Parts: sequence; structure tokens; C-alpha cells
Amino acid sequence: MEDHVRVSDINNYLKCPRKVYYTYQGHEPIRTVTPSYVAALIIKEMAQDYADVVTSEDMGSSLQSLLDISAQQITIIYRNELSDIDPEIISQATSEVRSHLDEVMNGIQASMAALGVDRLLDIFTSLDVESILYSEKLSISGSPDRLLMLDGCLTPSVIRTGKAPLSGVWKNDRLRLTALSILLEDKHDSAVMKGVVEYARYGIVREVPIRRADRRKVLTLAGRVRKIRDGRLPDRPDDAPCDYCGHVEHCQVTQTLASRFF
Repeated sequence: MEDHVRVSDINNYLKCPRKVYYTYQGHEPIRTVTPSYVAALIIKEMAQDYADVVTSEDMGSSLQSLLDISAQQITIIYRNELSDIDPEIISQATSEVRSHLDEVMNGIQASMAALGVDRLLDIFTSLDVESILYSEKLSISGSPDRLLMLDGCLTPSVIRTGKAPLSGVWKNDRLRLTALSILLEDKHDSAVMKGVVEYARYGIVREVPIRRADRRKVLTLAGRVRKIRDGRLPDRPDDAPCDYCGHVEHCQVTQTLASRFF
């Protein structure tokens, strides 16, 4: 797997190609563990058990219970990221998530109405999944947050903790699902027709068709990632999220001749 491209590399490329470059140059990103960062981790852990909320007679209490359990377990599950964290940050993160619980509940109820209870339970219930899917033929690897069986077909699902679009899913999420679908198809030799994005902070679930154009885009991006990994410094996009980037201190802004090809 030395030459493989990770699905996370493709996702980073879409945010800023230089994130990929600095990752493979061995520059560890500088991360500040904030309450908002920890809150996102807590929400992602809660989402693993949203099926219990759907079947609960008291959805509000069920969410409160999930929050309490996730907040207690977060430093165990994310040991590397949260070692020696100030307990006050955990407390602030828990309060932040608690302030969103009504919004989560309303979103889950809306998803129940739109998809039906049985369909939503199928989405919130994961099959046993390998930690990493790998295609030897394509040299791509990645992991879905859930692996589902929908309409008799294997279906990847990703859990996002950020803002949900008004409709559909974000481009990055769509391409991540497409890459994971390609990996599933290669492993199981069966077509994957759709994926699922769970916007866990809002209780919103959206099914996404896997499109031919997105398949082509994933293969193109994987090729670009390989070129960057081999040492070619790409341009920094004008809309790069520099304010939130852990590589900002390493980032060079001078264009190079090679970068023009990206």
C-alpha cells in the first residue's frame, strides 16, 4: 500500500492542494484543540447511536443520555488527539453540543417523516465493516463511517459534523462517497448506486446517487495527488481556508513553474 492514495488525501486536495503537499513532506499540522473541535468529535460519536434515538419513546432524553456517555468516553476513543486536554474544554464542548440537541431532534424527526422509520433505521444501523478498504488495481484506500445495506446493495455512509447545505450535499462529501463506492465495487465486484451523508449536527440524512462524472473526477484527483506526493508544489487557491490550516506556518506562497500544472 506504499503507493496508494487515501480518500482523505482527495478530500484535502479539494480544500487546498498544499495540505496534501505538506502532509507528504512530513510537516505535522499544528492543531489547537478548541471546544468546537471537541464538540464535533462528541457529535460524531453520538451519531453512531442515533438509531436508539429513533426508537426511543423520549427522543430528548435519549439524546441527553447519548451526549453524557459520549462526553465521558471521548478522551478514551480519541486518546492521541485529546491527551492531557483541560477538562474545562470538555465541559465547554459538552455545553455547546447540548445547545444543539433540540435542533438534532427536530432534524431526526424530519428525516423520519421524509424517509420513513424503517429506512432511517437501516441508515443508522451499520454492518460490520473493515477499518480500511483498499483497491490494488486503483491504489486507492479509504474508510466509510458506516457500511449499509440499502435496497439489497452495499452503500457507504459518511458522518459529517459541520454545516448542512440547504439541499443535496457538499461537493467534497459527494466525491468522498464516490471514492468509497469505487472501493466497495472493486472489493465486492458489485455496483454501488448510491451513498448516504449524515449531517449529524442537524440530524439530517441525505441519499446521493453515484454519478459517472464524479467517478471520473475522483480518478483525476487521485492522479493529481500522486504528482503532489512526488514533490510537486501546487498553487495555493485564492479561497484556501488558511485561517484554519495547521500547515500555515510552512506554506509557501511563491508560485513555481511546476505548480502551474495544478
